[in-house]
Amino acid sequence: MEFRKIQFTGRSSYIISLPKKWVREHGLGQGDVVPLSINPDGSITIFPKEPREVSERKVLTISREYSPDMAVRLVISAYIQGYDVLEINLSEEMPLYKVKIRKVLQSLPGVEIILDEPQRIVAKSLLDEEEINLAELLSRIRSLVISMLGDLELLIASPDDGEILRDINDLENELDRFYFLIIRAVNRLLSKRGVTEESGIIRRTFDLLGILFIVRNIERIGDHITRIAENPSEINVPYLKEKFGQMMAQIEERDLGRIDRLMLELKDEIRSIDYRQSIAMESYRRILEYLENIGETIINMALS
Repeated sequence: MEFRKIQFTGRSSYIISLPKKWVREHGLGQGDVVPLSINPDGSITIFPKEPREVSERKVLTISREYSPDMAVRLVISAYIQGYDVLEINLSEEMPLYKVKIRKVLQSLPGVEIILDEPQRIVAKSLLDEEEINLAELLSRIRSLVISMLGDLELLIASPDDGEILRDINDLENELDRFYFLIIRAVNRLLSKRGVTEESGIIRRTFDLLGILFIVRNIERIGDHITRIAENPSEINVPYLKEKFGQMMAQIEERDLGRIDRLMLELKDEIRSIDYRQSIAMESYRRILEYLENIGETIINMALS
């Protein structure tokens, strides 16, 4: 690490010199403009040139070599990588593939299909990336999970109510949509080499990796709520709602003492469960384990 002295020039400007070797290695000279990024931890990163942005367009060529499900996974992967335009070319007319691809494109937040031909689909993201706020997105998926748990409580009391089950499935689909959007937003931020997200929960670049892990566990919690709904039996839903809400609050608060107590409570509850009783009890245990994973990630974020 090198150290440079801050100098004062004129009436209001502070300057530091750049290492001569670094300037020469990057072909820079007097009068050149270099971008800099002020990071959440207070440090400043100086780039020798404009940070590389995510390539705007991604072209996918789909043939029968892939299954329809694989084709869908490729489309989702291109979306979460941050590409703005997705062009999907089919090697031949494949109606089943096209129906599935069109359906997944229509489900992705901010995506519009702008061209639909027999062997070609072009979709464009209309999202304003600068307006995406991770804290608001996390608040939204928290509300979705709480709503799913509320419906689950009603369904356990009325297991033959198909309308409640459909509502839980709809909420899970919405949860998946926000899950993909958050991964996309994090990937876009990471690709910029300088974290500019200002929601308050991102204080260091490491926090972005933590958010990825947290939302992955939340998405799995949603899967297991749906699994319980499809195989309903008595579980402690109010306890799940309480502990989920408390753990989500710690993403911003990062109170290590509170997280410690929560983790101990979850561990005791997990030990008390006989997960062999039913599918619902096994999923109940898995949800608690995912909450433990979230707690461990928040601890890592707090110490980073």
